[in-house]
Amino acid sequence: MSEAFDDKLRRALRPVDPGEDFTRSVMEGLPPTIAESRHDARLPSRTKAMWWSAAAAAAVAAAAVVTVGWRIQEQRELEAGLRAREQLLEALQVTSEKLNLAYRVVHDRSSRESEADDGKKADPVDPAGV
Repeated sequence: MSEAFDDKLRRALRPVDPGEDFTRSVMEGLPPTIAESRHDARLPSRTKAMWWSAAAAAAVAAAAVVTVGWRIQEQRELEAGLRAREQLLEALQVTSEKLNLAYRVVHDRSSRESEADDGKKADPVDPAGV
């Protein structure tokens, strides 16, 4: 496209202010509640109250979600701690059993050896020293 055509198109499509009379006639054609709300930038007090109520409800819901999440995490940690405790107690029980078994093996072996030593000492010694 040529630049002349572009310039012509821009001039034809440039924004034009319709004027106060046009704006007033359009606003008068609207129903009164819509026309008033368009001119009044402030929110009606009922709308403000609803907005604050919605904001408060959202804050309460967010606090509830955070609290429930915290409780769930706390419960999971407690359950994990209890499982770890059970595993520790089981490991200690197995260790105790193994230590008791090792003690019995060592004790039985040493008592057999001492009995064997006692048996050698109990042999009558040749009075002649032979």
